[in-house]
This record gives sequence, structure tokens and C-alpha cells, in this order.
Amino acid sequence: MKLSDYVIDFLARRGVTHVFGISGGAAVPMFDSAQRHPDVTPIFPQHEQAAAIAADGYARATGKLGVAITTSGPGATNLLTGVCCAYYDSVPTLMITGQVATHRLKGKNQIRQLGFQETDVTSIFATVTKYAVQISDPTTIRYHLEKAYYLAFEGRPGSVLIDLPDDLQRAEIDPEALAGFTPEPATASSDLDAEIAALLPLIARAKRPVLVLGGGLSTPRIGSMLDQLVDRLGMPVLTTWAATDLIAADHPLRVGPFGVYGPRLGNFTVQNADLILCLGSRLSQNVTGGILPSFAREATIVMVDASRGEMDKFDDRGIRIATRIAARLDDFVPKLLAAVEAAPLRDAWLNTIAHWRSALPDDRPGPAPDNAGFVDAYDFIDKLSDAAPADELLYVDTGGNLTWTCNGFRIKRGQRLISDWNNTAMGYALAASIGAAVQTKGGVTCIIGDGGLMLSLGELALLKRHQLPVRLMLFNNHGHGIQKQTLETWLDGHYVGVDAPSGLSFVDFSKVAEAMDLPVVTISRSVDIAGQLREVYARNGPVFCNVEINPAQKLYPVLKFGAPLESQLPAIDDELIKREMLIAPFVAGTAPKHSGGAGV
Repeated sequence: MKLSDYVIDFLARRGVTHVFGISGGAAVPMFDSAQRHPDVTPIFPQHEQAAAIAADGYARATGKLGVAITTSGPGATNLLTGVCCAYYDSVPTLMITGQVATHRLKGKNQIRQLGFQETDVTSIFATVTKYAVQISDPTTIRYHLEKAYYLAFEGRPGSVLIDLPDDLQRAEIDPEALAGFTPEPATASSDLDAEIAALLPLIARAKRPVLVLGGGLSTPRIGSMLDQLVDRLGMPVLTTWAATDLIAADHPLRVGPFGVYGPRLGNFTVQNADLILCLGSRLSQNVTGGILPSFAREATIVMVDASRGEMDKFDDRGIRIATRIAARLDDFVPKLLAAVEAAPLRDAWLNTIAHWRSALPDDRPGPAPDNAGFVDAYDFIDKLSDAAPADELLYVDTGGNLTWTCNGFRIKRGQRLISDWNNTAMGYALAASIGAAVQTKGGVTCIIGDGGLMLSLGELALLKRHQLPVRLMLFNNHGHGIQKQTLETWLDGHYVGVDAPSGLSFVDFSKVAEAMDLPVVTISRSVDIAGQLREVYARNGPVFCNVEINPAQKLYPVLKFGAPLESQLPAIDDELIKREMLIAPFVAGTAPKHSGGAGV
């Protein structure tokens, strides 16, 4: 059996239906094998970065391994950004990179290259993969494939890479004679049952608890057990952006997002909590703010994460994690659900949050005048929430479009809202949408800004070629809105490289989409949004929707570095903050109330 045939069949037997990549001299056998396999379809984006991101999008949608295949040299190195997306977000992907033939490898010779396009791929990718190996003996292929597959899903999931020389891809092997990989028996690092038992009194005593849901609950998805746990705990629920789709917008316990670009309601809730039970969030600076001692400063913080390092990183940096439970969430959630009793009544706390919902400004400008030539982003997101079907997959890019979507979209039960949460690569959403759309039975909504689309413009061609059910929503504010606001905050609005007058170059996106034979809809009046979205979602195939967003629209509220989460811009009256906060004002240099430690 040819080795490349063995590799593709190995993937097919584990449920992989599509692989993504661009053909090249050192990958020809792999793509030939993929095209010949009855259960695998190769998809060819315009750029290898898009191939890696499409594999990421495929994995997030299906729960299966996402696979990208490229040739050596630039084909391999172009994968790096997409690998980072998957690695930082704990998404299981496999990169198979072609390599020059073994007799052309430079080995220990003190030269830069021997073979054409030879590149030391494993060294380049070592820090952003869980496993990166170059195959030197064809008889080891089963071992390395099984090990890579295991590590991609084990513990905290992530990316893996196999670098495969061209001559070995063509080698003949005997599958029955290949040695396999056997993982070492798992050793429990702690007694999870005892840790949960120690946690229960904290939950029972709390007067102002919050449950923080993070993206770790999606790697893998926990499912109905999480719904049951939310109801059993009875705590108000805050979501990081990566957890937006874990609890429906109409759930009575859902408060919503919080953080630097989060709504004031979520920030007042987390800042006044006395207990934070944090599941699967690393509490990045995007949610805590930059001044760590100001975050949830009177709360006892409990973190549950598959990576102990994510919990230990706060030591001596201002946030004190009182309880640290190192566990995968698919282990922890069912055990806590089985152990915890029905929640005590916390009406006073829930009533306070309900009061904040009306007492605090939401800083949304409201619908734009119909003669303005643009629409308000939040008005559009509000109506998109009504229009998107209940089973829709929504992939969102980065920047303003992500902020407006995560803060304003009303998620329905059954919908998924996905982004590149931690690497935040511009252009992610289109390639990831393609990765999802090749296998979905439903539809995919791609939300992307004009900056992100410029970086991935060529991938529009795949929508037409494969008639993918992607509704692309271009948030066209004619610039990099989030960067414009940053320059206004810190450099008095001295724009450099953030819009056309300051150096950017854009195209007429609608004309480009039309040239690729995509149907185009332009939305530029508030009165037309609902009707035109109905038209968009009535289509079965791809559609390009150009949404003209006010170029001057701000991303408010937002936290300026140096302030606690309750003091966002645009500034509100200090007396209002003092009146509504339940805890003392933050004073720089003070330490959090609760001491740290590994136990409860």
C-alpha cells in the first residue's frame, strides 16, 4: 500500500470527510490519494493560511480533526497563522506538510538549504503545536499518526504537525506490519471528587455569586449537562465572547458578556460579585482589564481549567485565585452536577442585576437616519438576531464586527457563534466559514469587516465553485474602526494606516463579488434591514451582503487602560458609579481582599 494512501485512509476511518490545502511538488502524492479516496474530498483554497483556518473552522463545527495539507517551504510556512488560531483556542487540527525527499535534506550540514524549498518546518512550528515531527522511516507512519491524533484531542486539545518527505509519501508499506502508538496510562493529578466537595460550601455561602463560562466548554462541547448545571446552580451567568453560544439570550440567568469592550451590565455584575466560579476561561486581559488588582476585588475566585498554568499565571500579578481545579470540563461538569444541590434563593442579587439593566447606559447610538447612507451596527445586529435561523453557524472575524456581534447578537438555542478568540487573525471568518460549510446540512453566516475581507478576498471564489451555503455579511465601515478609536484615545486622532486617507487601499467589494458571480445585496438604510435580511436568508446558495456601517461609529463602552471595569468610556457620572457599586471604589496599590492558595 502506498504510504500516502495509508495516511488518507487513516483519517477517513476517524471520520474526516474533507481536507484543505494547495497542491505543490512535495504534496502531489497526498492530494492524489485524497482525491482517489471514496470518503474524503480535497478542498483547494487560494492561500495556505486559508487552508489551515478552514481546517480549524471544520473542526469547530464538527468536533472532528481538521486537516490541512501543503507542499514544502512557503506552502508550509503559510500555515503558521492558522495553526496559531487552533493552538491558542484548543482546536484539534493536523497539518501535513510535504518535504523534500530524504536524500535532499540538509541534515547536519552547515547550510541553509540542500533541497529546493527545504525548510525546517518542525522547529518553526514547535512552539504552537502539541506535536511536530518529521518522518524519516516509512515504517513509523502508523505510530506517528496515532500519536498525533491522540495528542490533538488529549488534555487541552490543539494543533499537531507531521512533516512528510516526498519520497516517503510514495513509499510502499505493509499496513499489517506497522507498529502502533499506545498512550501511557493516565495518572490522576488530584482527587476531583474531593475538590468538588470542598467547593460546595463556598457555593452555598455566596450571596452574590456569578458563573463565568469560557471557551474551554466548547473544546469539547459539554452539551445538555451544562444547561442542567446552570439551572442547578442558579447563579447569574456571565459569558466571555468565546462562550457566547453556550447559553441562549433568553435564559433568565444570562447576564451576558463583560470585559474591556463588554457592556456595563456585565462589568458591574462581575465587579460586585463575592464568588466567581470560572469554567474554561483563562481570564484574559480582555475580560479583566489591564489593572489586575481592580478586577473582582472582593470576590473569591475559583478557576477550573485543563491547564494548571492558566491558573498559576496570576500569582504575584494582582489577581488571587483562591481555588484552582485542574480538570477537563467534560470531567468536571458532570461531577459537579451530580454533587451540587438545588441553589438557594438569591432574589436580592438577581433583583440588583435587573435594576442595573435599566439604570446603566448601554451607549448604543440607535438606528441611523435613512438618508445617511449607512446603518448603525447594533441596529443591524439586532435585526440579524431575528433573521438568522435557529441552527445557523455564525463565524465572526475580528475588530469592530466581532465587538458589535458578541455584545449585541441574541443567540438562539442551537446556534453556534465562533471566532478566532485568542489569535484574532483578520480574515479568519471567511476561510473558517468555508471549512464549516463544506459539511454542514444547515447554513453558515460569515460576519467580517472590510479589513479582514481584504486579507481573504480570493477565498470568495470557493463560495461560488462549491455553491456553499454561506451568507457573508460585510461590515463595511471603510476602515479599521477599532484601530481608529485606539488612535483617537491615545494619539489625539492622528490616523496612520487605518482608512483610505491615512494609507489603506480598498476595492469596490460589491463589484468584486459580482465578478465572482455571487449574488450581491447592499444594505444602507435602517428601514430596509429586516426585509433585505429576509431576502438573504431565503437563498440556498452563497450570497454577498454589503452592509454600509457608519465609518464614525464607536465601539462603546470601552475601558481605557488604568481604570477598573466599572469605569468605562464614555465616562458616566462618578456619583452614579459610587451609588450603584456595592463594593468600595478601587484605590491603586491595594491588594485584593481574598488570599490565594491552591486549596479552598
